[in-house]
Amino acid sequence: MQRDLPGLADTTFDLVVVGAGIYGALAAWEAARRGWRVALVDKGDVGHATSFNSLKTLHGGLRSLQALNLRQMRLFIRERRALAIMAPHLVDPLPFCVPTYAHPTRSRLALATALAITDAVGRDRHEGIDDVHLRLPGGRVVSRAECVRLNPIVADDGITGGAIWFDYQMRQPERLITGVVASAAAAGAVIGTYVEADRMVRSGDRVVALRVRDVTTGTTFDVRTTTVLNATGPWSAAVATQLTGAPATDASQHLSRAMNLVVSRMTGDHACGGVVAGRYLFAVPWHDVSIVGTSHDPHEGGADAPHGTPEHVAALLRDAQLAFPKAGLGAAAVRLVHRGLLPMVSSSGTSVALLKESAVVDHASHGARGLVTIHSVRYTTARHTATAAVDVVGRLLGRESAAPRPALRLSSAGFETVDALLADARHREMSATTPALRERLARAYGSGWIDVASAMASTPDLAIPLSPTCAVTRAEVRHAVVAEGALTLTDALLRRTAAGGTGHPGVEARDAAAAVMRDLLGWDAARVERECAALDRQYPGLATP
Repeated sequence: MQRDLPGLADTTFDLVVVGAGIYGALAAWEAARRGWRVALVDKGDVGHATSFNSLKTLHGGLRSLQALNLRQMRLFIRERRALAIMAPHLVDPLPFCVPTYAHPTRSRLALATALAITDAVGRDRHEGIDDVHLRLPGGRVVSRAECVRLNPIVADDGITGGAIWFDYQMRQPERLITGVVASAAAAGAVIGTYVEADRMVRSGDRVVALRVRDVTTGTTFDVRTTTVLNATGPWSAAVATQLTGAPATDASQHLSRAMNLVVSRMTGDHACGGVVAGRYLFAVPWHDVSIVGTSHDPHEGGADAPHGTPEHVAALLRDAQLAFPKAGLGAAAVRLVHRGLLPMVSSSGTSVALLKESAVVDHASHGARGLVTIHSVRYTTARHTATAAVDVVGRLLGRESAAPRPALRLSSAGFETVDALLADARHREMSATTPALRERLARAYGSGWIDVASAMASTPDLAIPLSPTCAVTRAEVRHAVVAEGALTLTDALLRRTAAGGTGHPGVEARDAAAAVMRDLLGWDAARVERECAALDRQYPGLATP
């Protein structure tokens, strides 16, 4: 999945996908596996914006019951299952626990009924899942004492019991989206990170090219294509306007600010729900931290306007303290802030009404035949919407879709079961590696772990961790550059490896990774300093080393 600017300039494509978040990446993969000539471009790195902002969960649409929307619930359950089939090495079952109260919609009876309906609607939730450990148990209600034990961070006043259900958690979502892009590339897609779309070039009313700019050099050039799919998330309305000159569609004129806080671990094995201002916040265990969120508030301005400011962080922290008063959560516990923007349809005060489902817009009615836009909402249902958007493009190309295609596994999921993958990693003899290291690599890279471990075997120094407190190795940073197109230190440590996802990896680890990239990419001392400073800016209180 290397950045291929000559390939962009020298090929005539059927489709150029703009935006390499989860929606754009899945759309590019779907189009490429249909045999189309596909390019995927983004003004930044893959998964660098809203797709990074996540509770790391794939959920089955329990909240859809509030609107009695069983169709939507079925969609969530189906797509949650599809992602587990797609990347079985990157997901695990995650139990949730919320208290019940003497409240009509939060009582033991109400929650027991909701869980029973969810299990009935999702009766086929394990179909096609070969790994026994990925089968999700049914929901259940528990006693007050059990709820307080499993969810000890909420105030116990008024608790009558608890409700438990299971969804999936993405162990390393950055590896999932990287895996999707790599799968698209393996199917023939040409990748162009740090390539910004400028405008469509037309011949009459027909699209003939997309003019783009290489962000790293400022050079502009045309990418020849007959269709363009705008999958730029919160920028989708602005990009559609820029490309067509037509007003934005209603689906994405207004944006909501979504935020999560990565904090010191405050939960056990269960994700814990707490109520604040009439809505749930969740504290989700993830590696050695907890992720608290998600908050949704009206966003002022466009997608480039500041969001996730210190004031916004402080407001979410106050809500988290109210939802989880026994957690002892203070500002010093915040390690990283996830921030993203989502389309909303209305707001009142601090309350927002999000767009209920992602939307696909064909701009032929705007005089821009050949341009299709996705207004994206939820990570879990991204595959469904991306496929629908590719179907629309197919009709424009005169290539109607065949029968619905089953979920495919990532190119890195070339194994029978996760247990078999891990057993192979533990027992295979490779110099400079240990069974524990090989198993960790297998969980992160799937069947691609052998490539990373082989580099260690041939160059043992690459097996050295970045620091005593950061287990990520120099080989993983090297792999991020030579095999996965990382161009910046932040690309490598936040979006290719697990080094920076739970907080700053530490100065020693940061500098060791920068040295690996310096040698590979020819950085001078000034570039290394800029890269380290740019990484530090991702973390609260670390604008400078």
